[in-house]
Amino acid sequence: MRNSSIRQNAVALHDAIAGITHDVSVLLDRDLSGPQPVGAQSHSQALGRLWDLVTTEMTRAIGRDDPSSDVLTSLMAILGRIREAEAALAQLGQADHAEILAKVQSALARVGDAQTVDALLARAPEAVCSLGFDRALLSTVDGSWQLHTMHVVRDPRWAEEIVAVGREAPPVLDRMLVENDTVVGARATLVHEVQDNPRVNRPLAEITRSSSYGIAPLMVDGDVVGLVHGDCYHQRRNLTSVDQALLSTFAEGMSQNLARVSVLEGLSAMRTQLDGLGRWTKASGPGVAKSVALGRDDDSVLTRREVQIVRLMADGDSNGKIARRLVISEGTVKTHITRILRKLGASNRAEAVSIWLRNSDVTRTTT
Repeated sequence: MRNSSIRQNAVALHDAIAGITHDVSVLLDRDLSGPQPVGAQSHSQALGRLWDLVTTEMTRAIGRDDPSSDVLTSLMAILGRIREAEAALAQLGQADHAEILAKVQSALARVGDAQTVDALLARAPEAVCSLGFDRALLSTVDGSWQLHTMHVVRDPRWAEEIVAVGREAPPVLDRMLVENDTVVGARATLVHEVQDNPRVNRPLAEITRSSSYGIAPLMVDGDVVGLVHGDCYHQRRNLTSVDQALLSTFAEGMSQNLARVSVLEGLSAMRTQLDGLGRWTKASGPGVAKSVALGRDDDSVLTRREVQIVRLMADGDSNGKIARRLVISEGTVKTHITRILRKLGASNRAEAVSIWLRNSDVTRTTT
C-alpha cells in the first residue's frame, strides 16, 4: 500500500508539472515543450525554471503603463501552483527517503548474523539484489581491486565467470580506473555508458555487458577497504539517484557490520592465543615459545604487518584466508610473504615459520 501510494503521488506530481508548463506556455505565448522531467532533481529544476519565467513576466507587466489585472491574477495563480508542486516534491522526497531506509534495513538484516569478514562479504551481494538490483559485487581494495563475491539474479554461473575474470588480472586502483574516484572521494558514484567509458576495466566491461552501474565504498576506521557494485542489467535501465542512495546507504550499514565483525575476529584470535598460552605454560614444554611468538607484534627483523602474516602462516592459514582476516588483497599477502622469505633466508613458508619461531625462542631465552 505504501509503495502504491508513493507511485500515485509521483504520477500526480508529474501531471501537475505538465499542466503548469502548458498553462505558462499559453499565457506567455512561448513553446516550452521538451523532455518531461524525470526524478526529483529534474522536477526541481523544471519548477525553478517555470518560477523564473513567471516572475520575470510579472515584473514586466507591473512595469507597463497599463498592466492587465487579469494577466497578473493568472500569473499569481500559477506561482501558487508552482509552490504547491514544490511542497509535494519535498513530501515525496521524504517518503522516498523513508522507503530507502526501510529497504536497506531489511537487506542488512540478511547479513546481520555473520560472524566473520568472509561470511559477511560472501552473503552481502544477494542482500544488495534484494534492494532491486539484478547484479551485485563485493570486493576489497588494497592498492589493487580484488573481486570477492558476486550475485546475479537467476544466473549464478555468470557471477562465477565474472569474478574469475576479475581475479585473473586484478586491476590496479589508480586514476585511470573509475573505481578509484569512489576510493579517493569515499562516496558513491554512478557510471554510465560503460561500454564506451575508457576508465572502465575492459575485461569486466566485456563479460558483464553492463551499460550503467553504481559503486559505493565500504569503510573501516576512516579508510576505504572495499566496494559495493550494483546494476540493473536484466531490467535494461540506467541507474538513477535513487539507486545511488540505496547503494550508499547499504554500504554505510555494511561498513558498520564489517567493523564489528573484524573486531570479533580479532578478539577470537586473541582468545585462542591466550588459551593456548595457558595450556602450554602448564605443560612447561617447548610450545610455550611458539605461543609467545604468535602473540608478539614486535620483531627486530620483520615489520609489524609481516609478523601478523607469519603468525597466521604458523596457524596454517592460506593466503586467501590471511587476506580476508587482515582485510587486504591476496596479492599484498603474497608480496609480504616474499619479503618474509627473503629476510629470514627461507626457501618456503614452513621453513620461514620454523626460523621465525626458533629465533623468537632464542630472543626470549637470552633477554
